[in-house]
Amino acid sequence: MKVKRIIFCMIVSILLAGSIKVDAANLTAANPPANEPWVTEHVDWYQGAGVGTNVSIAHHPTTGIAYISYYDYLNNELWMAKEVTPGTGNCHNNDDWDCTLIDSNGDVGKYSSIDIVRVPSNPPTPAYTKIGISYYDATNGALKYASYRTFPTGTWTIYLVDQRVWAGHETRGTFSSMKFNADNFPVIAYHAMSDDITEYGSVKLASYVTSGGSGCNSADGENWYCETIDRIDSVDELDHGTHPSLDFTWDGQVQVAFYNSSLGSLDFAWYSGFGGTCSNTEWSCDTIDDGLNRGQYVSLHAKDSSSDKTRMAYYNSFSGMLRYAESVSGGGGNCTSSSYNCYVVDTVGIPAVDYDLSLDVDGMGYPIIAYMDASEDLGARKLNIARPAPAYGEEVGNCGDVPPGNLFMYWTCKTIDGGSGYADEAGFVGVSVSPGGLATVAYSEYNSYDDETYLKVAQQHFMNYLPVIIR
Repeated sequence: MKVKRIIFCMIVSILLAGSIKVDAANLTAANPPANEPWVTEHVDWYQGAGVGTNVSIAHHPTTGIAYISYYDYLNNELWMAKEVTPGTGNCHNNDDWDCTLIDSNGDVGKYSSIDIVRVPSNPPTPAYTKIGISYYDATNGALKYASYRTFPTGTWTIYLVDQRVWAGHETRGTFSSMKFNADNFPVIAYHAMSDDITEYGSVKLASYVTSGGSGCNSADGENWYCETIDRIDSVDELDHGTHPSLDFTWDGQVQVAFYNSSLGSLDFAWYSGFGGTCSNTEWSCDTIDDGLNRGQYVSLHAKDSSSDKTRMAYYNSFSGMLRYAESVSGGGGNCTSSSYNCYVVDTVGIPAVDYDLSLDVDGMGYPIIAYMDASEDLGARKLNIARPAPAYGEEVGNCGDVPPGNLFMYWTCKTIDGGSGYADEAGFVGVSVSPGGLATVAYSEYNSYDDETYLKVAQQHFMNYLPVIIR
């Protein structure tokens, strides 16, 4: 007798955490990317490790591959990790990633910032990829920049951009933030200060030029134009201009958010050409949120279109709050600047160790903030993600203030990693959204039991459902 064969290729849906490239157009309100699952893993880790601090992350704009710059504090080196075909990498204990030593000349690699562009073909020159990393050289008190391009050489070039004048009393290059401009040249915002001879705190900008550079104190100054955006000459304001975050608007305007130590505020600067309100009158400065120590660790998103909003996530170190500022059209905002609404996203605590946060915007236009949650005094530090509730297809969030004009909590805060054991997560953190619309967070994990630090990632992956086949 013939028996009907029933073949179940899958009895239940099997979730595969694969790196499936899906066009961002497939991400809709009915299928929001925020709901895709997270997978965490160690990227670079080994016994005695001190890797994964001062992280920065960016995705390749066409391949979607993630690149992470980070600091090895035991060997004082700058490294970069790159996603590769599984099993072909060389990172310690994880061959799905490739780890490359970028610079080991002195104590180099703190305050790194990475960006990646795909330069279109211009016959006879083919299209090629450029990678840029800005970082601090503590040995020389200098801003450095590492550049890689797949054509024609496929090698790294190191630039000494701006170096201190007074050894031991001046630093140039801490808290760097780098982006490629519309011409695919790097532009870097950074902090400079001196506590002797000439006492000051400032935020500066270095822009790459092919020749004829000026304003930079370095052997490679011919290729860079350095300028001060805002400066206060006082030994009491050495922190003025720290934590700068740089971004470009859709029409190419450079903008920089930074911490104003004099006011304890979040400030915002843009190039106006003349008549500006910064100490450099070619730039205009606006105080966004004035308060007790508001504006540290700021992460800026400039407008991607004329209808977009300027967004900034930042830390209030006085009250231990994660705050958020968003531009409003026509004024009427509740912040120090009426052009913005400002409010609390989450209570994150005041850790005795490093603190960090990072902001990006997903393919549906919703912000995503990765940050350390240190709100439990005796608990382990956690990696948290904050996104608006509508990003999950929901109406009500679970954390933060009710924003102006809303009836309910707007933000949803979730723990992605940590909260138990000896591991403190996210003392350093960076977030980037891939071209496919999924987020990746690079962050540090400190193992207090073994006194080791590792580089980790948390990545969203599309769920792949194998169909049930019945015959």
